Amino acid sequence: MYPISAEGAGIPFKNDTVGDAAAASDYDAQRLAEIAAQFGRWRINVADRTIRWTEGVASIFGVAMPDRGLMPLDQHLRFYHPDERDAVRTRIEAVIHGAEPSLQGTYNGQARIVRPDGAERTVIIRGVPKRDASGAVTAIVGILLDVTEQAWMQEKLRETSELLRTTLENMDQGLILYGPDMCVRLHNRRARELLDLPESVLCEGSPYDVINAYQVARGEYQTSPDSLMGALDAADLASLPDVYERARPNGTSLEVRVVRLPDGGYVRTYSDTTRRAESERALLASEARLRASEDRLAHALDSGNDGLWDWNLVTGEAWFSDRWFRMIGYERGELRPNLELWPQVAHPEDGERAVSAMRDHLRGLTATYECEYRLLTKSGGQIWVLTRGKVVGRDASGRALRVVGTQIDITRRKAAEQQVAHMATHDGLTGLPNRALFRDRLEQAFAASRRHGDGFALLVCDLDRFKVVNDTLGHLAGDAVLQVVAERLRAAVRDGDTVARLGGDEFAIIVSRLDGSQSAGVVARRAIQSMEQPIELDGRRMSVGISIGIALAPQDGFDGQSLFNHADMALYIAKTAPHSECCFYDPSMSTMVAVQGEREQTLREALWRDEFTLHYQPIVCAADEAVSGFEALLRWQNPTRGLIPPSEFIPLAEETGLIVALGEWALRAACREAVSWPDDLRVAVNVSAVQFQQPGLEQAVLGALLTSGLAPHRLELEITESVLMRDSEAVIACLHRLKALGVRIALDDFGTGFSSLSYLRRFPFDKIKIDRTFIRDIADPDTASIVRAIVGIGSRRGAIITAEGVETQDQSEKVQQEGCTEMQGFLYSKPVTASDALSFIRTHRSRHAA
Repeated sequence: MYPISAEGAGIPFKNDTVGDAAAASDYDAQRLAEIAAQFGRWRINVADRTIRWTEGVASIFGVAMPDRGLMPLDQHLRFYHPDERDAVRTRIEAVIHGAEPSLQGTYNGQARIVRPDGAERTVIIRGVPKRDASGAVTAIVGILLDVTEQAWMQEKLRETSELLRTTLENMDQGLILYGPDMCVRLHNRRARELLDLPESVLCEGSPYDVINAYQVARGEYQTSPDSLMGALDAADLASLPDVYERARPNGTSLEVRVVRLPDGGYVRTYSDTTRRAESERALLASEARLRASEDRLAHALDSGNDGLWDWNLVTGEAWFSDRWFRMIGYERGELRPNLELWPQVAHPEDGERAVSAMRDHLRGLTATYECEYRLLTKSGGQIWVLTRGKVVGRDASGRALRVVGTQIDITRRKAAEQQVAHMATHDGLTGLPNRALFRDRLEQAFAASRRHGDGFALLVCDLDRFKVVNDTLGHLAGDAVLQVVAERLRAAVRDGDTVARLGGDEFAIIVSRLDGSQSAGVVARRAIQSMEQPIELDGRRMSVGISIGIALAPQDGFDGQSLFNHADMALYIAKTAPHSECCFYDPSMSTMVAVQGEREQTLREALWRDEFTLHYQPIVCAADEAVSGFEALLRWQNPTRGLIPPSEFIPLAEETGLIVALGEWALRAACREAVSWPDDLRVAVNVSAVQFQQPGLEQAVLGALLTSGLAPHRLELEITESVLMRDSEAVIACLHRLKALGVRIALDDFGTGFSSLSYLRRFPFDKIKIDRTFIRDIADPDTASIVRAIVGIGSRRGAIITAEGVETQDQSEKVQQEGCTEMQGFLYSKPVTASDALSFIRTHRSRHAA
């Protein structure tokens, strides 16, 4: 290794003046030596805080040599691991400033570096300061040594040592390793416990003579056999056997094993055999008791439900209890009891397995015989039995002489197990294969396709208008519809095809042995036609449709996941395209789905970039057209497209779940803005059905009120009937809790749903907003009568009635005539920005004051 000195002697740096060709050659040789030996030289110039490398340093850092080998010191430090960078910097500064006396003479340390490719290396840094005449440090010169492999080996050695020590300390055996000098090199805690030796006697370096003398002095070997006691007392290890047992004075027994090492040392292990000896004595006594009770046990079992059998393998005679015969429908005497009887009545598919298990037990390969199999009954049926047995007699050679056992009827248990197995792979509602079995069948279809060269088709199906059934008639009616759908789909496919329910209203069909795409189309058309007949439910006729996406194997996918994804894409197109019920996959669909994904990502980024804003549309009193509040309406201010209306992004936000975050933001922003309005004005915020499905809505409302300081009665939450259709009990409970806080609840778009009136009976809404479609046609007498009825119902329940979409003076006059208490629409103002909303308030307040 090159010497390091304060004068910087050693290898020259690159671009140093080289006097002749020999010196250049010497430089190249030294450079190659640095790289080969994985070290390099460096020099820190204190004045300009730069560092100069040799090529060995660049090689260690895994980068190209910088220009003239120079770079700023800070850039150099960035190669060090973030956890250690500050420590390296501190050590360098300590050498420069002499802040730590121990570092004034030299600079030493070990650290990790991170190469540009992410690889970590461990290096040792050594250096010395160079000083001027006044003693100030002007430079630090040193070497960088790559010790990654050595550090790795040291860590592995440490881990191995810790593992060895942990193993030793957790062994049930005691262990002592003696070196050639008969001194202890290694031992564990268990050895001290078993030999009852203090740490002062048994420790690293203790001579065997000292340990043995301590044991002799306390009479350790007095209870050992005479053949051992002399050698033990004399510490004569050479004459001791490699394995022996001895009793200790405290009554325990030890098994001692000695392994003689090639270097002259010994390994001695100690095992406590006290319990083993006691167990052997107990076993002998137990066997005697067992033999005495066998006959009593046999009589007791014969009176129960278990069948008993006893085989004499020497004579070939067999005995079966009455219960054994009755299990298979026979009475004693109808069958001849011998060793051939049992194989005769065993089910042909199970006989060999049962015989093989018995053969293993007779050979001593298993402790007991136990087997479940089927027996044929006299009536031609079959039952499942569990037979257990045990050899109770063997001759001197180990050959089995007698076997006895029991037989239990487990037919009911097997039926239950088969039912459980069926439930694990089939849908509990429809009986169709579930998602797990569907995946298995799909893999089987691929295997058959590869084996025979046949194609097959995957049809992914989704019901249309099923949600209406669930929401209007309830989940029980929805379940009944799913059962009918399952039966119709079964009838639409061929033998060998698979119909599965994947969950909810999603089904899948595997059409096997496909001649071409036409075969798949035929099955799809039959499935679609099967849904054209209305479904009768409790006297009501319900119509549901079905949309189908089709992917063909192998051209549309070489594995189950890709084929399913492509069929799912086709289903998406079938459901979104007008007048389309069935669609085959086409590669161009991937682009369409990718566009959908891009739209979702753009929406996520817009939320992160704070591109959303609220516009406010005023709500006025019908009596005097004074402003009573504003409805906060979400807008997207896109940098390239400008202001995007909610109809273009709210459905996507609900589909992706982003509406939850958007809704929370809208609540906070609306409450914060409303605080600046007069205290008698309210702000209304729309809440999506998705927000009610996710936890945290109540916390979001409370947080918006607390952080803004807005009084709860000034916040109004607008919900549509679709919110109540999903788990209405939980939603109504949530609405009651919000109302208890003082928050007002409004039912928006009233009259457009299926069961609006039923929800009015179940929850006391503070406001009912009549949908704009009724206001648009209010000149029609029938529509006006509907509006009048809604006003009457709402008024009797103490609710404010708001007419939405008022755009003309004639509409305004008519809704007032019908009794509406509030109006909202373009006649009074379009949705405006927050600042324009404040101006609107001031203008209207001034006009009313005048």
